[in-house]
Amino acid sequence: MIRLITGSADPRHQDLLEEHYRLRHNIFVGERGWAALARPDGREVDAYDTPQTVYVLALDDGHVVGGYRFLPTSTPHLLQDRYSHLVDGPVPRGREIHEWSRFFIRKDRRGGSLFRQLIGSGPGACRLLGLASLTSVIEPDWLSRFDAASFRYGLLGPFIEVAGMQLAAVQIDIERAPASGQAIGRDTRVEQ
Repeated sequence: MIRLITGSADPRHQDLLEEHYRLRHNIFVGERGWAALARPDGREVDAYDTPQTVYVLALDDGHVVGGYRFLPTSTPHLLQDRYSHLVDGPVPRGREIHEWSRFFIRKDRRGGSLFRQLIGSGPGACRLLGLASLTSVIEPDWLSRFDAASFRYGLLGPFIEVAGMQLAAVQIDIERAPASGQAIGRDTRVEQ
C-alpha cells in the first residue's frame, strides 16, 4: 500500500513517520555513509521535515518499507538552499512545483516490484496535490530510472562533483507523466 501523509505534525501518523525517519537514518547514514546526517537518536530528520512536507510511504503489513518526500518550493527546500549552484539560471519555484527528495527502499525489499510501485506513485501523488512538476537533486543513475518510468524531464544544469558524488538538478513534467494506476491512500487534507 502507498500512503500519502501531509505534514510532520499530525499525531495520527507519528508512529509511521518515526519508523520512516529511522529507516532513512539506516539507509542514508548507515548504508550511504552521509555522516553529516548522523544523529545519536538514530533518526534522519532535517529542517525540511515540516508540517508542509508531504510524505509518500510504501507500507507492507503496517510497516514502512520505502518512501520519499515532497517539499514545497515556495518554502525553504534543498535545491534552493544548498544546491542552487547546480542550476543554470533561477531555481524553479512556485505553488505547483515541489521538490522530490529522500527516495528510499528498505534493503531487503530492493530489486523487486516495490521500486516500480514507489516511483510510479509519484505522478498520482502529484495529481492529488495539484502539482505540475517536481524538481530534484539526482545522481546519474536516476536518469535511466526516469526513462524506465517514462517521465518527461530536463536537466537544469550539468552534473557536478559535490562531496564525492556526481549531482545534477532536474525538473520532471508531471502533467505529461503516465498514470501508473497505483492507488494512493490519502490520510490528511492537503492545504494549498
